[in-house]
Amino acid sequence: MDAQELLKAYAAGERDFCGIDLKGANLKGVDLNGVDLSGADLSGANLSGSNLSETELRSTNFTGADLSDVDLYDARLNGARLNLANLKLANLSSANLQKACLSHADLRDSKLFGAYLSYADLSYADLRRADLFRAYLFRAYLYCADLNGAHLIGADLIRANLTGADLSKAHLKDAKLEFANLAGVNLTEADLTRAKMSEAQLYNADLTGANLEYVELINAQLFSSKMVGVNLIEADLRGAKLSEANLSKANLTGADLYSTNMTRADLTGANLTRAHLSLANWSEANLNHANLTDAKLTEIIGNAGSGHNTNSLESNLQKSTELVIPHSICLKNKKFVLLGRHHNADVRFISPMVSRRHAIIETDDQGCYILKDQNSTNGVFVNRQRVKEPVVLTDGSTIQIGIFTLLLVGDQLRLPSFGNYEKSRQENPIENLATKKLANLSGANLYGATLTGVHLEKFNLSGAIMPDGTIYE
Repeated sequence: MDAQELLKAYAAGERDFCGIDLKGANLKGVDLNGVDLSGADLSGANLSGSNLSETELRSTNFTGADLSDVDLYDARLNGARLNLANLKLANLSSANLQKACLSHADLRDSKLFGAYLSYADLSYADLRRADLFRAYLFRAYLYCADLNGAHLIGADLIRANLTGADLSKAHLKDAKLEFANLAGVNLTEADLTRAKMSEAQLYNADLTGANLEYVELINAQLFSSKMVGVNLIEADLRGAKLSEANLSKANLTGADLYSTNMTRADLTGANLTRAHLSLANWSEANLNHANLTDAKLTEIIGNAGSGHNTNSLESNLQKSTELVIPHSICLKNKKFVLLGRHHNADVRFISPMVSRRHAIIETDDQGCYILKDQNSTNGVFVNRQRVKEPVVLTDGSTIQIGIFTLLLVGDQLRLPSFGNYEKSRQENPIENLATKKLANLSGANLYGATLTGVHLEKFNLSGAIMPDGTIYE
């Protein structure tokens, strides 16, 4: 059957043309509304300007076909092959393209409003300025796709693979990107306001000048990402990994940075006013001329001086001790003691700031205790000095690992408050809490930083360069 025979049969009321061969056919501008061409071969065909709305096109082969300005509204294209197809200005709104192959397809300025693209292959597709408002792209494969200026407001991109994609100036407000792979993606000047990006992988991504106001980035992986001048006002970054990221001149006003890892990150000139830094690990971060005015470690700390309920303070202290198991260990007659996050560690720390095998304490032939760093990410500090070579621990030595401080008393290694908690809380619970280091800025560069209203006693500042240029001892 050729194109003319198809049109004649269609005009006579025939709609079922499953599996026919129309390779290279000229069907430009035709009206085939409601037709069933499932499994047909239309590779290289010219269907530009045609009406294919509400059609059945399951597993149809459109490889290299011209579908520019075609109307495919509500068409069922499940499993269709559209690789290398020209779909410029096409209307694919509400179309079902699940598991379809659109690799290297030209979809510039196309309309994909509410389209179903779950599991679709859009690798290297050209989607510049495409309208994907509330489109469903669950687990879609968008490797190196060009989405410059695309409209993805409210789109579902959960678990999608966007590795190497260009999303510069894209509109992603309210988009769902949980667990998405955005490694190496270009998001410069993109609008991600209120986007959901928890657990997303964004390492080596470029977000320069992007708007991430109120974004959710819980536990997101942002290693070595470029976030210069990014807007992260009131963003939720709890547990995010930002080591070696460039956040210079970023606006993090009011951001929740609980338990973030920003080791060696660049925060030069960043605005951290009223940011929440509890359990944050920013070892060796560069905070040169950053603004940390009224930065908070917890809401409790912020209110401690204004008559806050002491029961809440005590509860917070008790909770922090639960992150170290056990609270105390005798080193005598132990040849080897492992400190770390590993479930078999002799002293286990429940914190992402601590490496699985962070440090060990060995006993030599003379009965001396020798501490060795096990190539930990954030280092170990003994008496405020970073451990580079094996260190002999003496009675009264303090060991700082992340936010935690351990004290060696004789042969006993323990938390400073262990055994004295009841007594100390009765005497002064607020002072007791104040001895806890709730964030790690060891080795950080704070030169010229504004620290108005910041409770520095809550930070581990070992080796940090202070605002006046002095090194914290």
